[in-house]
Amino acid sequence: MRTVAYLAIGIAALGGSARAATQEQIGSWVLDCPGSKPGAEPCIMRFNKRILDKSGVISDLEIQAAGKLLVPVIVLRGLSPEMLMAASLAGKTEASIQFAGGTREDMNCATSSSGYICSPKDDAAPKMASALPAARSVTVRVGVSMAGNSPLPPQEKTLDLSGTNEALAKLRAAGPSQVPGPATALALQSPDGMMGMADTLLKAAGYPNGVSQIQAMIAKYMQGSK
Repeated sequence: MRTVAYLAIGIAALGGSARAATQEQIGSWVLDCPGSKPGAEPCIMRFNKRILDKSGVISDLEIQAAGKLLVPVIVLRGLSPEMLMAASLAGKTEASIQFAGGTREDMNCATSSSGYICSPKDDAAPKMASALPAARSVTVRVGVSMAGNSPLPPQEKTLDLSGTNEALAKLRAAGPSQVPGPATALALQSPDGMMGMADTLLKAAGYPNGVSQIQAMIAKYMQGSK
């Protein structure tokens, strides 16, 4: 169930400072490290082509640390506070990653201080970390729905991978980003309550049609990712 904390964290994420980073391309990957100064942000390892790049909203296949494991995650950044609000309170994202020759693994999706992140479920993380270094390609699938609206058609892309072992070694040495843990706070009492709060907040923010208006906006972003 979505929480008020998810909403607050998600909106705060939009105000982050820009990264003064050094980028290195290794095969199909880009390693983006801000430097070695104390307090510097961790490195980001991402696929060199965006899953989505439209109107300031970007989605990447990234590699982050789940404990000691390096695992693939899907990250969405640049959403407006209103879209994060709707996703946190009244939306549902279904995402999966499948390596060539492997099974499709469903992901957990949540708002975090880094954006909107879909990461492997606990039981799938070791399997995906083990398969990642030798994987030649990966298929990424994402679908979005809002309570009370028809789900948007899922988007699917297959990405060819190369240079993964070298990039993973450099990421480990430099220090990876960590997959965010779940937020904890007072949960809203029912799906209807979540839907009503999202609708009320969106209308107060200047969206007269509330959640349904955000659904239409997200549909445009999804269509633009093809």
